[in-house]
Amino acid sequence: MLSGMVPRWMHPATGVSPVRLCKRFSHQYAPRLSQQDKKHKGRVPVRTGGSIKGNTLEFARYGMRLKSEGVRLTAQQLSEADNSIMRTVRQLTNGQLWRRLCTNVAVGVKGNETRMGKGKGGFDHWMARVPTGKIIFEMDGDNLHEKVAREAFRKAGTKLPGTYEFVKQDSLVRVGLHSFKNPAHDPKVNYFEELANRPTKEYLNKLKSKDSMYRLYRGR
Repeated sequence: MLSGMVPRWMHPATGVSPVRLCKRFSHQYAPRLSQQDKKHKGRVPVRTGGSIKGNTLEFARYGMRLKSEGVRLTAQQLSEADNSIMRTVRQLTNGQLWRRLCTNVAVGVKGNETRMGKGKGGFDHWMARVPTGKIIFEMDGDNLHEKVAREAFRKAGTKLPGTYEFVKQDSLVRVGLHSFKNPAHDPKVNYFEELANRPTKEYLNKLKSKDSMYRLYRGR
């Protein structure tokens, strides 16, 4: 009689609570997405404006970057190169490996001798588009010698498509197949001052939205 008064979510017969369970048999390069959205195949971008985003060392002394034309790297390929480098990192004192790529593009595969049309096929693996000059891995440690890091990245490069090179903190930034740039020579620009002197319409609207009068009616 009293069992009907117990809320349904507290009843022992309701089964497993609606929580997101951990995904087994996965790997660290698989993004934590509950749904694999199918994307266009796309082409690896070719940077023509001299952008150095992702082309510089940010965390360690030594790194590995792409020297040849842009490639598509799968999560399985990156995982094999990762395991090759970790054999060296585990022997270091406070050794650490930084992984700079995120495989966030889902790839679908169809069976052999399949007729044209009817979609991309089922999800198969994750991959990332890597332009020329992109940093793939960074490595550092208290007792890490340059020759040891160079040999570890050389072995990792054999697991991946394309040609890779060893870089240090004082290396020039690669912005193309045959072009380099020194970030120290680039003039530092304060974009906030430029917007304050010559504000755009979008910037003025953003400043206006912070007024208390407009915040009262936000979300209606």
